[in-house]
Amino acid sequence: MFEALRALAASIFLLAPIPVTTPVQVERFSSIELPKGGHVILRPSATQRVTLVRGSLDYTRLRVTDRGVLIVDKCYRKCPRGYRLELEILSPNVSRISLANGGSIESRGSFARQRDLAIAVAHGGTIDVRSIVAQRVVATVEQGGRILTVPQTSLVASVSHGGVITFWGDGQVTSSIEHGGVVHKGAPAELDLPLSEIGFPVLSHRTKGGR
Repeated sequence: MFEALRALAASIFLLAPIPVTTPVQVERFSSIELPKGGHVILRPSATQRVTLVRGSLDYTRLRVTDRGVLIVDKCYRKCPRGYRLELEILSPNVSRISLANGGSIESRGSFARQRDLAIAVAHGGTIDVRSIVAQRVVATVEQGGRILTVPQTSLVASVSHGGVITFWGDGQVTSSIEHGGVVHKGAPAELDLPLSEIGFPVLSHRTKGGR
């Protein structure tokens, strides 16, 4: 019986589709924007490279604007039910990252120090840029979503209609909360934890916030 089960498992493995990564040719960019969600792993590299890990260019379109914004249109045509987009993006740095309508963008690896970083989430989703060292960070969450960041000098944080901004470090913080949300300092023990292991604080209904 055991041998029969092992043979069946092996046959299923052989028949299962093997994920195929697809390099995507794009022009040089300085910002990343996902207006329709998706999942991105952002890693440091001396040269820029974009790889489609999961999904299809039949449904997803990537383009770079004349201002150097890499726009990832998850479903520029109707996607099949359950369609999932995953990308790996390599870049030496990035000045602005935005995400809307769900998904996640996570930076991994040690990025070179940079001066400014702007981060925005709207209508749900998570941007985790704890590994990007930026002197000044501007973080905005509108109508749900989450940002995790480690500003070195200053953070300007704004939450509107729900959402969470978690920061670490001793930089100066200026915060604004309208119609619910949280801007709070993360626990030191959480700084190096995987995103999945960092809990959410209890949402506040304050209309104004401060440090």
